[in-house]
Order: sequence, then C-alpha cells, then structure tokens
Amino acid sequence: MTGSDAAVLPAVRYRAATEADLPACEATWRDALNDYLVPMGQYEIPADNPSLRQLHAHALATDPDLFWVATRPDSSRAAARAADGAKAGDRVIGFGSAVRREHVWFLSMLFVRPGEQAAGMGRELLRRILPSDGDDATLATATDAAQPISNGLYTSLGIAPRMPMFNLVGRPTRPEALAPLPPGVFAERLDGQEREGGRDPAIQAAFDDLDAETLGVPHPQDHAFVLRQGRIGFAFRDGQGALLGYGYTSEVGRMGPIATRDPGLHAPIIAHLLAAVEPRGASAVWVPGPAGETMQMLVQAGLRMEGFPVLECWSKPFADFSRYLPISPGLL
Repeated sequence: MTGSDAAVLPAVRYRAATEADLPACEATWRDALNDYLVPMGQYEIPADNPSLRQLHAHALATDPDLFWVATRPDSSRAAARAADGAKAGDRVIGFGSAVRREHVWFLSMLFVRPGEQAAGMGRELLRRILPSDGDDATLATATDAAQPISNGLYTSLGIAPRMPMFNLVGRPTRPEALAPLPPGVFAERLDGQEREGGRDPAIQAAFDDLDAETLGVPHPQDHAFVLRQGRIGFAFRDGQGALLGYGYTSEVGRMGPIATRDPGLHAPIIAHLLAAVEPRGASAVWVPGPAGETMQMLVQAGLRMEGFPVLECWSKPFADFSRYLPISPGLL
C-alpha cells in the first residue's frame, strides 16, 4: 500500500465481533498465513477449516468481550452479497481473540489481512482485549517462530517467547519405539455417554484439580469444547483408582490436551492414545519443548516434525509444560 493509497482509504473502525463475522475472520486468518507461508515453500492453507471455525465460535461464546474485529466501510454491491459473513457496508480486515481462564489471559489469535498490515492495527486490536491496568493477570500466547514482527510486538508487552512447541504428524511405523504404560497404570476410555448427557461431575472435578496443578488453572469449558469436537477422553489411574493423568485423541487424528502428575507418564500416555483410536488419516500432536523424551519417542516411532515450531510466550510462569500438553496453539 502506498502513501497515496492510504490517504484515500476509509478510516478503520473497531468493534466487538459477532457470530456473523466469523467466516470473515477465518478468511483473514487463512489469507494472512498463506501470504507468508507459501513464499517460504510451505503448503497453502485450504479454504475450508472446520476446526478453526469451531475454535472461533468457542472463543466468542466463552469470552465475547475479548473478541474484536477491525473493519472498513464497504458499500459495494459485492460486499452486500459477501459469502464470508461480513455485514454489507462493514468489511472485516483484522481480528483479535483472547480467552480468560481465572488469572491466565491467553491470546488465541491476532491477524490482519495482507495489504493492511504494518499500520498499527494489531496493536490497536490488542489494546482493546488486553486486561485493564491494575489487573495482575498472567499474559500468554503462542506465536509462529517465523513471525519476528508479531513476536516483537508481544515481547514489547512483556509476553516474551519462552518455549518452542513442535507439531508431530504421522502414524507409528515403528511401534516398538512407543513406551508402554508402566505396571499398575490403567487406562479408562471415557467417550460414549459423555457426549449424550455430559461428563460425570466427579471425573471433571478430578480433571480440574489436575489442570490446576499442571496448567495453573482449571478450564472445564475447554474440556467441554474438545468433547463437542469429537475428541475421545481417557483417564489413567493407579490400582486404587486415583487419577494419574488424562488425555484426548480423536478419529480425525488430533490429540490433546494431555496432563499427568508425573512427567515420566507423558510419553507412555501419548503412546497409548496413538494406539487406542485408529484415525482416518495421520495423527497430529503439538509437543512442548520440555517434553523432550516424548518428542524423541514419537520421532523414533516414525512421526515427523511438520512446519515451523510455535513459540509459547508468557509474562510470568504459570504452567508445567513437562506435564501438560495444550489443545492447540490457539487454546490452552
């Protein structure tokens, strides 16, 4: 965009997002990522991303005050017929979404359309969804390692890169490399009736306690979200029935979240989840850097690292990522 172009463009407006904006947010996310990934030889992100739409809808439902869009007026007839969800006369050109789980504020996504970047829009969106002055929240996000401008913006706010997280994709071609569950650890599959009438409150309370110990906060609303996505939960217990860990996998291959009381159970639980549900395609799991033994096991078993790592960033420590594996880069 040239200076003369910028001079005649309508002013940017900021407002809280609505459900009708979500298709335009998906298009903004896709276009912004493809704009820098494709020139670097990465795969182009396809037009249809149902899991992303589900994530956006979940964030809007749980934290509507923390989901904002940037728009420009657009009164064209094409805009009036837009299929991407933007209202006629109101074209979405950027969005920011965060979720608040007790004292942890997590930036889920912040994207601006190509051609509209480097104009301070991301910072303005952030300003509207960050905690207010005097709020002692822990600020966190996950950002692409190949995005130094975004990383610099977050670091300027104290949300500094602290830890890499790697996307492991594939199926075990060398299953003998997978670590078995130790003697005395038993897996219990929890799907079925859970989707019919909701999870047993006692099970969710135990998961909440483990989340508070490992992630630093309980987040039952996000457990409900992954169940709606079709992920299948497992509880891992000792011989007396005490909870040692939990994990989720799915028929589409996505895995997480996973939490354990003992870091030594991290790899065996993931190995069990890989074998417990045969996906329709490849398995995919984001593994934090501190879980190095898990990463080594997965690579030795035949999975591969795919794409760039993401950087988990935070303003102050809040989680033990040797024992907790997030849902995705967009949701703890």
